[in-house]
Amino acid sequence: MKRIFQAILTLLLAISVSAQSVSVDSVPERKKVAIVLSGGGAFGAIHVGFLKVIEEAGLPVDIVVGTSMGSIVGALYSVGYNSNDIESMFNNMDWADLFLDNKDYQHLPLSERDAQSTYFYERDFYAHGGTDPQPGGVIRGTNVESTFRRYLKGYTDSIDFLKDLPRQFACVATDLVDDDEVVLTHGSLVKSIRSSMSIPGVFTPVRMNDMVLVDGGAKNNFAADVARKLGADIVIGVKFDLGLDKNRQYRTLIDVMERSAGSDVSRRAKENEKYCDLVIHVPVRGFTSGSFTEKALNTLIDRGETATREKLDSIYILKRESGALPDHDYSIHLRDIKSVTDSDDGPTGLINIHETNVFLASAGLRLDTEELVALQVNGRYFMGDKLNKEFNLTLRLGARSMVRAGFDIEPWQFKKMGVSYEFGYNTFNIYTRGKRSNNLSFIYQNADVKLFSIDAMNFDFKIGMGWKHFHHFQDLWDEYSEINVDTNEYYFNYNARVRYSNEDDHYFAHRGVRAEAQYEYYTDNFAGWNGKDGFSAITALVQATIPLTRTTHIRPGIQTRMLFGDDIPLMERNAAGGISYGKYFSQQLPLPGLGHVEMFKNKFLSASLRLQQRLLGRHYLLVDGSVAEQNESLSDIFSDKPIWGAQIGYAYNSIAGPLGATVGWNSLAHRYYFLISLGFDF
Repeated sequence: MKRIFQAILTLLLAISVSAQSVSVDSVPERKKVAIVLSGGGAFGAIHVGFLKVIEEAGLPVDIVVGTSMGSIVGALYSVGYNSNDIESMFNNMDWADLFLDNKDYQHLPLSERDAQSTYFYERDFYAHGGTDPQPGGVIRGTNVESTFRRYLKGYTDSIDFLKDLPRQFACVATDLVDDDEVVLTHGSLVKSIRSSMSIPGVFTPVRMNDMVLVDGGAKNNFAADVARKLGADIVIGVKFDLGLDKNRQYRTLIDVMERSAGSDVSRRAKENEKYCDLVIHVPVRGFTSGSFTEKALNTLIDRGETATREKLDSIYILKRESGALPDHDYSIHLRDIKSVTDSDDGPTGLINIHETNVFLASAGLRLDTEELVALQVNGRYFMGDKLNKEFNLTLRLGARSMVRAGFDIEPWQFKKMGVSYEFGYNTFNIYTRGKRSNNLSFIYQNADVKLFSIDAMNFDFKIGMGWKHFHHFQDLWDEYSEINVDTNEYYFNYNARVRYSNEDDHYFAHRGVRAEAQYEYYTDNFAGWNGKDGFSAITALVQATIPLTRTTHIRPGIQTRMLFGDDIPLMERNAAGGISYGKYFSQQLPLPGLGHVEMFKNKFLSASLRLQQRLLGRHYLLVDGSVAEQNESLSDIFSDKPIWGAQIGYAYNSIAGPLGATVGWNSLAHRYYFLISLGFDF
């Protein structure tokens, strides 16, 4: 009996081992699948649509190879974002800011926010033997690196892309030193994709060891051969197709670059198709590589999805050939892009953003129907010593022209002292109840001593003293004029100002509060004015941005300027009108609906409300209303009939500043005004 039992047990074990052997041998090891994502700027959005379909099909992806924008999409996919995450990134990314060197607005001191909201271009240069770490391009790509350092958090150290990522990854760049392609598979993931998308002459090259790297599209925009070299058994490639257009003249730089780098004219890209088991051509006609609008990107994503679905049968065949199990989930969704966009890993409190021995050059340009054209350039030199000395020079050319020079020291961190001198010429019209009454032309001098100041991230404070001189030319003084002016005005002033702002944008804020208060005391002998006590001015304003929906915001605000004293000179009287602060008079307050400058009584108060509606992408509809009160006495400020106005405008938030048109009406002037403008206010 015992022997019979042992025989049965031996037979069962043999059957079990045999069954296991058959099971293992009958399911061969799965083949490696690679996807190849081509470059092409905004055309890279087609890859998102492609990823949607292969995820639905359950196709396993082991290797991702990308060039330029394909390297960005590929890196995100390799670290664990899925197609929905990457689509969200494409839709919510501010591509204009991404491809510029503008620093994060909310993490700048207020003075730096002022500068960033004035100049459309800034570039720093190293002086006195300092070495510029990344010369050779207009844009340094600092925002690209900082943005993707957040998205790729956890993989920003030096790593092996073939071992340390959820999916194996490689991207292609071009080495300017030996004029050859470079396949990047280890090192800094952020630096690697930054190298792969660095358009020569536009972005500064990336230096790695002895290599100087630029856009991989210059050598291999469709790197299917690289996927094979990395051991891929099955390769699926995605390319954009511009389509043949014999009538196209190819006269622009973008036309030529797109045609040579991304179409079948590119011999290398065409030859590399032989390494693919499947190539998906996505039509992109009607768009360019710079079509980064929300509408264009969504259309390109849809086209990528449509073109891939047309090849769905071929994808299922390749899936079976790969040995993938039909019901197995091969997706890798380890990260959520929303958690990145909702987080705030930026600096807080006081920050120092400038290196020493650096010269910073800035340029601003404005076109409008009032001044026609204005240009402003600024140079700042940051000296490297214990006092952190800074010299700055500003030149403005236009109907209002000036030159200003300043020198600051920072004996304690973020606490400054300094002096400045400004000389300028100004000419503009003053209106009285809507009728032009004066054409005011003058030269002026303004010297300022900054006794103490604090310049923080959301807060600044300054106390100082100054001297002003105005010399007037009375070109036109007609019957409507109610003002008198001396040919020369001289006075000293003592001043203190405090500001707070946590707004996320100067012109089109989506959240935050801005507040400011300033006190000035004027004299002609450091103590009094015309044999009496000096006169003083108190200015205050506060504005909040309140979101109603994701695209709709209201911005209520209140502003006031109160003058106390006698014989107040013209250039310090209350002035209001226009759409920006301090346009013609330094103390000028904007007043919706009033398109020109009017002089007001000593006590002035106004309230305003803006409806800000984002239409699409960077397009905005702006509706403003205001009501104002004025009087010579504070107790009687509400005695007179209020002044009210309204205006409606359209604006496009361009990289060169707001481009817009505004039409308005005000009860004081009883007339409409119309303004077209392009550029930042300065």
